[in-house]
Amino acid sequence: MAGPESHSEGEFHPRGTVAVLVIFAVTLAVLWGSIYLILVSQGATMP
Repeated sequence: MAGPESHSEGEFHPRGTVAVLVIFAVTLAVLWGSIYLILVSQGATMP
C-alpha cells in the first residue's frame, strides 16, 4: 500500500520545473540587459 499512487498532491515538489523557470528568467534578464545596453550605447531615444 506504499506505492507511488498513495502520495498526496501536497508531498510533490517540482524541483525540475522550478529550475527550468529560474534558468528561463535569468536568460530572459540577460538578453534584455544586453539589448538594452546595445540600444543605450548607440544613443537610442524613446519616440
